[in-house]
Amino acid sequence: MPASIKRTSLTDQATEAIIQLIQERNLRDGDQMPGTGELAEMLNVSVPVVREAVAGLSAIGLLKRHQGRESTVSTPDSTHMSRLFALRIVGTAVDDEQLQQFREIVEVGNARLAARNHTPEHIASLHKALDSLTSVRDAEHLHEADVAFHAAVSQAANNDLCELTLESLEPLLRRLRRRVWNGWVNAGGGVEAIIDAHRVILNAIEAGDENAAATAMAVHLEQARLGLEESIRDGDRQVAGNAGFPADAPDQATSAVTA
Repeated sequence: MPASIKRTSLTDQATEAIIQLIQERNLRDGDQMPGTGELAEMLNVSVPVVREAVAGLSAIGLLKRHQGRESTVSTPDSTHMSRLFALRIVGTAVDDEQLQQFREIVEVGNARLAARNHTPEHIASLHKALDSLTSVRDAEHLHEADVAFHAAVSQAANNDLCELTLESLEPLLRRLRRRVWNGWVNAGGGVEAIIDAHRVILNAIEAGDENAAATAMAVHLEQARLGLEESIRDGDRQVAGNAGFPADAPDQATSAVTA
């Protein structure tokens, strides 16, 4: 039986041709593209088709349009990937369990690479992030410090795709972190265990022990998994903002964030 023929619009074909042109000419961020008329002639399509293709590539961050001059090549950032993740989750009903699974894959791999590829500057950033984490006294600031620590691990991995993926996941992980922290505290957990887990991760990365770093991250994310499971069982019962912190922690509003 003959293979089916996939029909694509002229705009789709022009879009693919422009991407191929960028690759063939090795164009980089900020490099100028040929004019609309020139592209139309090169691709043997009309100017409106080229304009539509350029608009689509601008929407995903691959091109940047300018008033009064030709488009330039752009490097898509985490914002564009975040939108794709969010739309995918809405369209396919991805739940928090699946998001937690994906987080474990990404972050355990990041920890392993960080142990292999870190620089002294990366280690300094990790120590700074851990210092911030140890000083927090409410859930809101714990969340911010935790994000910073995991971002520092991702940067130490020295792999642009790993860093981009974690940055892109962050808006989705904010919602997950809320559930995790509430469940962790309702199950009797506190911030000290969270801080200790981060310290073990840092020590393993600094020692350059890839297996230990991966294991330490997996152990920490098991804390998150336990928190999520408890939150699901408990019906997402909220906790006070200083719940799970030392007794001298100032009172805060109901928690909306997590470690």
